[in-house]
Amino acid sequence: MNSIIKSFSEHGTFVQPDTLDYILSKDDPKEFTSFLTKNLKEFPLVLTLNHINDIEQLTKVEETPIPSANFPEIKKLQTKMLSSIYSGEFQYKPSEEIELEYDDPDKDDQIQLPDEEPREEAVPQVIDIKKVKGWKPKAKEYDPEINIIKDVTGNSICEGTTNDFTKLFVNRYNSLRKILRNQRRELTNAIPIDRVKKSGVKEIQLVGIVKDVRTTTNGHRLIELEDETDIAKCIALKDNREAMRLANEVVLDEIVGIRGQLSKNGDLIVVHSIVYPDISIQNEKHKSDVPVFAAFLSDIHVGSKQFMEDEWQAFLRWINGEMGNSRQRDVAGKIKYVIIPGDIVDGIGIYPNQDKELSIVDVYRQYEALAEQLRLIPDHISMIVQPGNHDAVRPAEPQPTFEKEIQDLFSGMDMTFIGNPCYLSLHGVEVLTYHGQSLLDYATNIQHLKYNEPVEIMKTMLRKHHLAPTYGGYTPLAPEHLDYMVIDRIPDIFVTGHVHLAQIGDYRGVTLINASSWQAQTSYQKMLNFIPDSAKLPIVDLKTGNVTMMDFSKKLL
Repeated sequence: MNSIIKSFSEHGTFVQPDTLDYILSKDDPKEFTSFLTKNLKEFPLVLTLNHINDIEQLTKVEETPIPSANFPEIKKLQTKMLSSIYSGEFQYKPSEEIELEYDDPDKDDQIQLPDEEPREEAVPQVIDIKKVKGWKPKAKEYDPEINIIKDVTGNSICEGTTNDFTKLFVNRYNSLRKILRNQRRELTNAIPIDRVKKSGVKEIQLVGIVKDVRTTTNGHRLIELEDETDIAKCIALKDNREAMRLANEVVLDEIVGIRGQLSKNGDLIVVHSIVYPDISIQNEKHKSDVPVFAAFLSDIHVGSKQFMEDEWQAFLRWINGEMGNSRQRDVAGKIKYVIIPGDIVDGIGIYPNQDKELSIVDVYRQYEALAEQLRLIPDHISMIVQPGNHDAVRPAEPQPTFEKEIQDLFSGMDMTFIGNPCYLSLHGVEVLTYHGQSLLDYATNIQHLKYNEPVEIMKTMLRKHHLAPTYGGYTPLAPEHLDYMVIDRIPDIFVTGHVHLAQIGDYRGVTLINASSWQAQTSYQKMLNFIPDSAKLPIVDLKTGNVTMMDFSKKLL
């Protein structure tokens, strides 16, 4: 039994007790475990009987002849789905059908291929930085002030049990219900769901977690809302445009408030309005007392063949005062912090055939190569680094920071390692930094949001006060007892990466930044007609709140 648990735990997967019993009931549990690990497309945080059932059903299908299917129509449907996500134009051209005959070759018929020669690594060049005479960076005059406010690193206690998931959702519910009831006047008289029919009030106010949401055959929006007492079926009628607009933004597992009235037969609540936690219009912004800047350097992807070495070297020369006009060099001299929100290397095995696009095929060598590059950043600058989905940490969010073995590669540098997401403050200015994998979940679940408009998605995250509410989507979630994905305090700066775009915005006083990348278009992005906006560097003046953008995709003067 221990060997079976160990074989899954090596992949970061927990096994539910009933699932383990099912595996042990097999004639050869070890062989069945090997069969499961070979057929799992990706390892879940918790292995359930449903996962095993899916694998057994799939292998049964593969053993039977596959009937002919209208593959061009399937591809057209897939293309349409991708277009809606990426707002791109995709075209599918069916290839000519060719009938091929196969026979089973004997050993003598097989061609012996020559052994593949080891690939030579292409490590980014470590350039020579010259000391610039007369360049005196102002940021050097100030000591760093970094305060970590909220981070899962060192605080992860989940084991993947049912009890863990219960505690996660109870914590989420209690945290956001408190915000809704205390800060939204529309919900000051919210009642438990089991008291709806007995309340006798004209307008019903509820707070709950979204158990299900769907569009009815008549075009109405049906929301099942659950609290600790009961479940209520709420319907937003298609004739009520405002209610429908809000209902179309509702996603699974989030906490919302609903105002409405009981239907005549008492089985539905007709929605008048849906209330999200949101941010106060009078939100006050914190500012630094000293004139220092923070720069945001996301998605470096060292180890990729598409790493933009020339542009990166231009950045290094600029931040050392070697390049740029007088104004640009003045900005470089005021940078006190460089925040790196994830995907600092390209990683290994993140997507199919990634190995063909790697210039460095060993993940630890990728981190070593990055460390050699970051050593060229001036000593007076403090770096703050968090992981992303390409990095060598657990895939489930919230992600604790890098293991000591990786951190040691960066020894001697002024570097603070944080988890994903993380709340921190710089000279009193609060920053919420999150790599941003759930941007795709939001873009696919809310019709008007687009993957290539991350700032609009970030506004929605702030309105909902949650970074990744939906369990079972593109973003794997770990059942920590405290929901670290809840936005329970309003940051001054909210930064994401992940989508390789450089965008800046503002929502009710919160500065929104999607922090570009240092990787050119990959073959996967090319297939999706997705064009990254790379080699840009957003910079925030912590004293004034002003934002500027350095563009290293163009030659500096």
